[in-house]
Amino acid sequence: MNRFIDTHNHTAWGIDDGMPSREDAIATLQNASKDGIVEMIATPHFIPGTYTAEYVMQIYNRIEELKQLAAHFDIKVHVGGELFLNSGYLDMIDANMCPTMANSRYLLCEFDVRKDISKDQEADEKLYEIKIRRKVPIIAHVERYFHKRIDLDRVREWIEAGYYIQVNRTSLLGMHGDVCKENADRLLEAGLVHIIASDVHRSSGSRIMKLSDAYQYIEKKYGKEQAEILCIRNPKHMILNEELETCPSGKKGFFSKLFGK
Repeated sequence: MNRFIDTHNHTAWGIDDGMPSREDAIATLQNASKDGIVEMIATPHFIPGTYTAEYVMQIYNRIEELKQLAAHFDIKVHVGGELFLNSGYLDMIDANMCPTMANSRYLLCEFDVRKDISKDQEADEKLYEIKIRRKVPIIAHVERYFHKRIDLDRVREWIEAGYYIQVNRTSLLGMHGDVCKENADRLLEAGLVHIIASDVHRSSGSRIMKLSDAYQYIEKKYGKEQAEILCIRNPKHMILNEELETCPSGKKGFFSKLFGK
């Protein structure tokens, strides 16, 4: 069985729009263990302007509870967070109120998925401000920000600027609709994805903690090397504060599919 690492999830219960209860978290950990997930970074939402220092401490305490719970399923949990890039995000960063990923230089950040990023002229500036603070942006679920068609040139510019790209399992498997799926596939085919994660919010339904189906999909369509990089190797690199690998571009050829290479 593969040893997957999930770097974007809302398993810590009762603190954001993720798991409602401890029981849901337990069910999620059970399913994750069966799926071959052995390590994760807990990434609750951090919303600038709405969280006090006391509430942030509650989040840390809940992740600590999750660590202890996950140990019963042989899953190692690291501290992280998903920073919402609203008008107050720099204040939260400068006050050290949002954790990086497993205490690395990587910072998971998100834009408002309800808004088409094609019309957001400030997005690039926000990412740059993170960079000059010596943190490396991991842009969460990039495929969800382009409501009509992914702008591959803009994503390439982000990568060239030193940022990394995360895509949701649910988007890749068509659970967020045709546009998100097409965006995810185009990114993968162009070699512009660095990490696949669950972004789990519930213990049942579509947004569960699972990576094996995404791994199999990528392996079949884009090759085993890409599946390994996205679901296992790059997540580990992130935890170890190492450079992330770049995926090869292109789909598997006919003979590669035929002979399973």
